[in-house]
Amino acid sequence: MVQGRDLEIVATLGPASWDFIPPLLEAGTTAFRLNASHMAVPELARRAAAIRSEAPGCRLVVDLQGAKMRLGHFVAHEVRTGGQVRFSLRGNEDTIPLPHREIFQSIRSGETLSCDDDRLRFRTELVGVDMLNTVVLVGGILQPRKGVNVLEHPVSLRDISEFDLECIQVTADLDGITFAYSFMSDGRESPWIRQRRPGCAVIGKVERREAIENLASIARAVESVWICRGDLGAQLGSAAMARWISEFNPCAQPCPVLMAGQVLEHLTTHATATRSEVCHLYDLIARGYAGFVLSDETAIGADPIRAVSTLHHLITAFQ
Repeated sequence: MVQGRDLEIVATLGPASWDFIPPLLEAGTTAFRLNASHMAVPELARRAAAIRSEAPGCRLVVDLQGAKMRLGHFVAHEVRTGGQVRFSLRGNEDTIPLPHREIFQSIRSGETLSCDDDRLRFRTELVGVDMLNTVVLVGGILQPRKGVNVLEHPVSLRDISEFDLECIQVTADLDGITFAYSFMSDGRESPWIRQRRPGCAVIGKVERREAIENLASIARAVESVWICRGDLGAQLGSAAMARWISEFNPCAQPCPVLMAGQVLEHLTTHATATRSEVCHLYDLIARGYAGFVLSDETAIGADPIRAVSTLHHLITAFQ
């Protein structure tokens, strides 16, 4: 048995769960997450207002795009290893939209563009002011709005993006909003948000090597930290990520630490969690994690309510 305490269950909302706010609360959800990166600003405003109306006392986390760069909108299609793909700032019929000028300014020929949690990789051959010619190193289905980064070095922002600013502004009339910042580097991003929304709570998402190196300063600058294994694994490699997590002590941090990413991933398409997931969950609770963030399990999963209730029942059984 682990020491009894209240643990957070953050349920990410999406196509599978928009209509199940009250049942998700009854199942054990303590906070809802909206991933702004996958929404247009008007939809975010509408969804946030609806959730606040249905669950007025529940914490609502608006997960900002932050420093996580994403591809633009286009029709998903397969790209084959060894083939060529051209990216451009705005995109057209011949190019993939990459709406982040910072990438064009920082990437160099020969460096690697990683997409979709490192499922796809591209080697840069030619860099222009607003165009990249690449060769596909690892092929697959290239999908819109997937995350993208440069493997060899971080791509830094100097202030909050225009998109994130709009996301903050359209939720200004709602109480109890917490903002999570994706790909936080060192905690300096927290004041960017508080300047626009004084007094708000901020979550620092650890998804890059720089965040690990600067974790002490991040933890002092935010109300809580999320360890996000999807992008962190893509940045470090799975083995290095696992080694770091095994050595990391959440109880040594000055704020609560939650684990995110494939917490009970099997529940996305199956009725039960794997024994491996259950064992790992027990270990994380015993080590002092303050809660868990469900992503695909509740956003696109076959049974979001079952996913939350399973996590809630396991947490209860372990205490």
